[in-house]
Amino acid sequence: MIVKDLVETRELMIEEMKENVVVVYERFDNIDCHCEGNNVEQVECEPEEVVQILVGCSEDSLTNYKTFEVGEKYSSVDEILENIRKNYSDLLKSR
Repeated sequence: MIVKDLVETRELMIEEMKENVVVVYERFDNIDCHCEGNNVEQVECEPEEVVQILVGCSEDSLTNYKTFEVGEKYSSVDEILENIRKNYSDLLKSR
């Protein structure tokens, strides 16, 4: 079983996104736990970093629009933000 511990979160692109659109960075520390009887073995795993686009579906509710994981298709948060600017421009404020 993987246990995820959220250790950092922050909002990104605050001034660039339309109203009711939020871009959030989250970093998790992960531990893989194995149980055998009364013994629990914990193994630290690589941290996980994600950037999510959340869109408001009402005044007090957000839904996940898209999630990007650092290290899969994109090697950094900056690459993900550039991808959002390029491929999700409909979510950006008009300039």
